[in-house]
Amino acid sequence: MDKKIVILFLCLLFFAQVVSADILDSIEEKVEGIGDTKENIEEGVEKIKETKWDYLGEKWKTIFLRNKVVSVVDGFFQKINIVFVVLFGENYSLSLTLLFIVILWFYSFFKLSEILTDYSTFSSSVATLIGLGFSIIMAQLKFFRVLVESFGWLVFSQEAWWLRLIIFIVIGFVMIFLYKLSSQVGDSFKKNREKTKEEMEKLEEKINRGIIKSFADTIVKALK
Repeated sequence: MDKKIVILFLCLLFFAQVVSADILDSIEEKVEGIGDTKENIEEGVEKIKETKWDYLGEKWKTIFLRNKVVSVVDGFFQKINIVFVVLFGENYSLSLTLLFIVILWFYSFFKLSEILTDYSTFSSSVATLIGLGFSIIMAQLKFFRVLVESFGWLVFSQEAWWLRLIIFIVIGFVMIFLYKLSSQVGDSFKKNREKTKEEMEKLEEKINRGIIKSFADTIVKALK
């Protein structure tokens, strides 16, 4: 599952880059007439970035709302907005921002639950509750929103494209490395825990046999 999340994240980033380049020409028309002063140029650049993100979000929303099922689900989610506020720290809206926040939230929830289950003495149910609580806290602190907005900067910023490319590559390598590391450590921990469990079961069985034998010997002696 972690591998699929990594691939999905990288694909979404690539998709956003492609769409960004495709719609750039049409968006730049909206900032025509900007003066040559430094202040106006900077304002125009910021307007381009915001317009591209808004345009992409609105286009994505329009396409999905054409589907009747999506439209019904959208209406239902609007009625249970309080659930989104509590879990994700955001009001519901059919937007790319909320989509990325939800993806990060669920990744955090499942990953934390898995880590606590594998690397702690907590039971699976307790680990799940802790993972849920921690994910909710991070959402309420707007941690996921900051990540999503940073992601938006990586995709749409017109400044230092080479820096964004380097950051993108580093993020990809880090995510792959962490995935492989957690998988290897997790497998090793599971094997050790299973081995310890087997040894404890054998020891318990040996003790039980000793108790039964002692009890049987006592009865035999008593009958004599």
